[in-house]
Amino acid sequence: MLELRKYINISDDIFVVKNLIGAILQGVGLAYLFPVLLVWFYPDEINYVVYFALPGVFSILLGAWLARHMGKVEDVNLRQAMVSAAFTWLFASFISVIPFIYIANMSFVDSYFESMSAWTGTGLTMMSNLESYPRILLFWRAWMQWLGGIGIVLVALTVLIRPGVAAARLYRAEARSERIVPNLVNTSKVIFQIYLVLTLVGVYLYYINGMPLFDAVIHSMTGLGTGGMSSHDLSIGYFNSTSIEAVTIFLMIMGAVNFTVHYRIFRDRHLKPFFEDVQVKYMFIFLLPAIAVIALGLAQVGDGIGEALRQAIFHSVSAITCTGFGIADLSKYPELDKFILGILMVIGGGAGSTAGGIKLIRVILMYESLKWTLQSAILPKGAVIKRKVGNYLFSEEDIQEVMSFTMTYFAFLLMGTLYLMIRLGTGLADSFFEVASAQGNVGLSVGITSPTLPVDLKILLILHMWIGRLEIFSTLVFIISVFFLAPRVVTRR
Repeated sequence: MLELRKYINISDDIFVVKNLIGAILQGVGLAYLFPVLLVWFYPDEINYVVYFALPGVFSILLGAWLARHMGKVEDVNLRQAMVSAAFTWLFASFISVIPFIYIANMSFVDSYFESMSAWTGTGLTMMSNLESYPRILLFWRAWMQWLGGIGIVLVALTVLIRPGVAAARLYRAEARSERIVPNLVNTSKVIFQIYLVLTLVGVYLYYINGMPLFDAVIHSMTGLGTGGMSSHDLSIGYFNSTSIEAVTIFLMIMGAVNFTVHYRIFRDRHLKPFFEDVQVKYMFIFLLPAIAVIALGLAQVGDGIGEALRQAIFHSVSAITCTGFGIADLSKYPELDKFILGILMVIGGGAGSTAGGIKLIRVILMYESLKWTLQSAILPKGAVIKRKVGNYLFSEEDIQEVMSFTMTYFAFLLMGTLYLMIRLGTGLADSFFEVASAQGNVGLSVGITSPTLPVDLKILLILHMWIGRLEIFSTLVFIISVFFLAPRVVTRR
């Protein structure tokens, strides 16, 4: 009887997950169709439309078929939401390979790498000579990063999924928990509106500072989405402009700030919420010493102090916001500078932002929890310790969850680093840097990521990007459910 109940539960899980995935895939299909509009501006690229229209229509039809019983889904548990979210990122990346295979003539593994890197907002790339590719393909990469910044699931919440428990569970499964307004779907719409406005502001700022309009759109989307994919091999360094770099730094920081802060800025029409936010404060606390050390290291290897400071500021912000834009060759950086940038990539941006990494609030909470532990040992028995960081209140369960997540995050980071070192023979700093960039969804590289990378290492980095984007637990639940629980239950039926 117990085994039968397990089977029934698995059947219910499959029913719910199938419908959730279908609803989300319709959003992916709509996203696929958007680049087609670019043909209006670049009619010479009309031959490439088929590589977007066909998979887009297929995704919409498949999603509609899978979600045909969505109205019968009354409740969704967290496990079902996590499995749905994890699978959607895998499938969205899978179905998005077609333009790379047929337009860029890339292999399937390289195309899947590019798609996963784009959707997860990572920015590591298998492409070179970017200026030679059609604009519709370059826009596709940026468009995926822009949507991936706020999440495939969040887009679906905004457009397709009805309000209720299902939406709330999917929202949490994507590692998001902030609420701007009480209603979840309205929260999603507010976030989307803020995101769009800031993107348009970025386009305008780039354009008035001399960047061509197409490049301005691309870099604004990938800058605010903290993705970092560029339309040029030299990234932001291609423009060699301090004003463009300043605009980029502004967008990267905006992308790494909690959307609740953005909402309060728009609502109150002043910058006070930005400077009061505890995550913003700690972002600059981490940035200042990192910039100083990196600049000193670059100055010692021959760069002038002005150029060293310029690179240190830009790359430090790019690392902690998990964007991945660059203005210089990082492979030539001193080992200590690479290691510091790697640490910034691990820390990441604010929770509730488009950035990756562990997230600033978790790092802050680990530091504060040490203080609370010492206080509980020193203060009299029964003393009440208020676990508060900024405007955030935390329970003992929250602290345990943060500790578990952080330990798991470092475990995956360590395993990936060691495998890369053993397999490729690279040094500790370079291996740590590349894996931290993939898992933190950053995109900075010291030259390891390239089409010549062995297939198993490409798959390794793909897995790290996937794991990092969904903050580990959703992917672990997916793997355990699909490969361990379901087969055993079906076998024992």
